[in-house]
Amino acid sequence: MKSKVIGIGAGGHAGVIIDILQLQDQYEIVGLLERAASLKEQTRLGIPVIGDDTLLPELLAQGITLAFLGVGGSSDNRPRQQIYTRVKQSGFTFVPAIHPSAVVARSAALAEGIVVGPQAVVAAEAQLGENVIVNSGAIVEHECCIADHAHVATGAHLAGNVHVATGVHIGIGAVVRQGITIGAYAIVGAGAVVVKDVPPETVMVGVPAKKYQPLLERDRKKS
Repeated sequence: MKSKVIGIGAGGHAGVIIDILQLQDQYEIVGLLERAASLKEQTRLGIPVIGDDTLLPELLAQGITLAFLGVGGSSDNRPRQQIYTRVKQSGFTFVPAIHPSAVVARSAALAEGIVVGPQAVVAAEAQLGENVIVNSGAIVEHECCIADHAHVATGAHLAGNVHVATGVHIGIGAVVRQGITIGAYAIVGAGAVVVKDVPPETVMVGVPAKKYQPLLERDRKKS
């Protein structure tokens, strides 16, 4: 008998997780909860939006205690963190979504609500915190430590023993050298190559990656 699960969010990332869970064939997805008016009364891969998160207490009373977070993020992971925390505090447990084509080492430690996409690799003794996304084709090498609510985007490569703090976003195709530490809520831009530690709440871009400075800030420093 399949376990019933409710999806939080109905955007593109929700579709990714629906596909993974359907391939796992362990869960019955009973519906999606979505606040955005444009997505209400819509479906995602055949799964209907049945309301918003005001339905959570009613669903819990019906015995549905499992959820997945179908809210992605291209930079700031705080909204994902806030939704995850609110739903978990409501009494729900988040299910793991690991694509059958992903390679996950037996010695890797995976926390609640993780997502590991198609063709992704999580190597020996890596640690993934709660609500972490390792997206399609990404590589998290041996002994990496990825803290809660971080997102390693499609095709990003983390060499061994990289430490990624809470809420970090590592962009598509980025590369992080071994032994690097990336501070909380930092953003590594798409295609960047990180060769030194990144302070918290810093945006890094380029090859090699450097701190991003908007045009006006650069001009002020020159004046």
